[in-house]
Amino acid sequence: MSVLPITRLFRGELHVVAISGPNVQVLDTSTGDIRHKVIASAGPVRCAAVDQGFHYLATAGDDKILKIWEIDGLKLVNERELPKRPTAILFTADAKTILVSDKFGDVFSYAFEFTPLTEKQAKDALSSHENPSGGSLILGHTSLLNAFLLSHDEKYIITADRDEHIRVSWYPQGYNIEMYCLGHTKFVSTIHNPAFAPAELVSGGGDPMLKIWDWMTGAVKHEIPVWDTVEPYIRVRSSKRKRWADSEDAPEVRRRGRGKKTKGKGKAKAGEEAEAADAGEAPVNETLDNAPAASVGNPVNLEEKAEKVLVIHKIETTASRRIIFSVVGATALFSVDYPGDGAPAEIRPLELGQPVLDFVVAQDDRIWVTLDGNWVDGTEPMHKCFFLVIEISESGELSKSTSESLIINALNSTVLLPGMHRTFYMSNRLTQSNTTATEDDLEKLELYNDLVAMPKGYEGENDLDGDKPSEPEKQSKRILGRLKNKEKVLQKERQLASAVDDGTKEPDVKKAKSNAGDGEQDVNMAEAE
Repeated sequence: MSVLPITRLFRGELHVVAISGPNVQVLDTSTGDIRHKVIASAGPVRCAAVDQGFHYLATAGDDKILKIWEIDGLKLVNERELPKRPTAILFTADAKTILVSDKFGDVFSYAFEFTPLTEKQAKDALSSHENPSGGSLILGHTSLLNAFLLSHDEKYIITADRDEHIRVSWYPQGYNIEMYCLGHTKFVSTIHNPAFAPAELVSGGGDPMLKIWDWMTGAVKHEIPVWDTVEPYIRVRSSKRKRWADSEDAPEVRRRGRGKKTKGKGKAKAGEEAEAADAGEAPVNETLDNAPAASVGNPVNLEEKAEKVLVIHKIETTASRRIIFSVVGATALFSVDYPGDGAPAEIRPLELGQPVLDFVVAQDDRIWVTLDGNWVDGTEPMHKCFFLVIEISESGELSKSTSESLIINALNSTVLLPGMHRTFYMSNRLTQSNTTATEDDLEKLELYNDLVAMPKGYEGENDLDGDKPSEPEKQSKRILGRLKNKEKVLQKERQLASAVDDGTKEPDVKKAKSNAGDGEQDVNMAEAE
């Protein structure tokens, strides 16, 4: 029997929040009892976040409705419409503001308290689209925004997109760009700011290494090669040839509303197609090993040879200064010591048997991991496991915890729910009439969609070994132009740095945010694009 796996997990001192499909459940940490449960959206919950005090939960899905819940009781505080489908949600430290990024590359801020607008808000000159709920635009990228975070002092917002850029901007004055962290050659899918090293940033995506930055200077301090260690554990594959919507050339015709496909359909229709094209929203199924990940509605080319695609899914750090990261479609969790001045640290994988969906680092440095227990590799019957607790030894080795607890048992049994098709409301509480999740239910979760949506659409770009460089004729003019411009920027920065070191040029003085007055908005911005 198939059930909906836990796609997001949040752990607090008193409660655990488990999200599976459209369902949100709150469990008692000590007893494992389900205290509250509710259906949060019409379809799967795509984005979720909790505040630092673990009092409130924010959820959003494909219906583009941002909902704020009280965790204790799962009472709906308020809800509002988002302009585009979200990619990430974040509470500020005081929980008075919610930040939401969307698939058009914008970040909007919303006050916790919401009063519905009495009249339609006019689109300002900087926003790429109207905001039906009165959100304030913080910043915008020209590409799909994959991840963002606030610095620990909340003076800066750091954003990462599908076009290899990491940008450091003032917060909330996002139009003031402090620095670019340039060096990735593929998409950046996740970033992390360690609590023990607030001046540094760990980033990962499609490149065969993790990068550690001094994000205020844009300098790479360390690189951690991961591909050789990770590659054997990637069990879900993507086809070599991506959907046409992920190519660099075809979407341009769609975005601008030109050509036979969009002729006469108007700007609104073209905008919706642009959102779908930029996001690469074809779902990816659980697959057999060596089989391509199929997409529904606009399938990938199944005749092409299946290939392994690297997408770093999540990066966290422990109090013991270790980096923990997961990879989309990989059946292992990975640990590596945070780099210092010594020799490169060794990456330690822990095989879990089934693809990792999410993980949380607890205060005791134990790691709570959710798995895709429905996945099979076609070799032999496997024990279905949806949740594990991982322990870290003093030497940094990962191991499965053998201790039993009520909460662990609950996350592997009573929390697991059937499918979505016949789920309905009854007194605002969760009611299900079916007993198993159908194949269509699981496909709607899009567990491995990033394998198709993140990479660009030309062949050879996903050659992570680096032995066979991509042939120039297979790269579009946009890609070649972007790489050329990026190389010029890096070369100019090296020349300026060399001139300063030689004493032939005085360094440019840039006004730091801490020295700028509230009314001062003039800042020399880096020309990086």
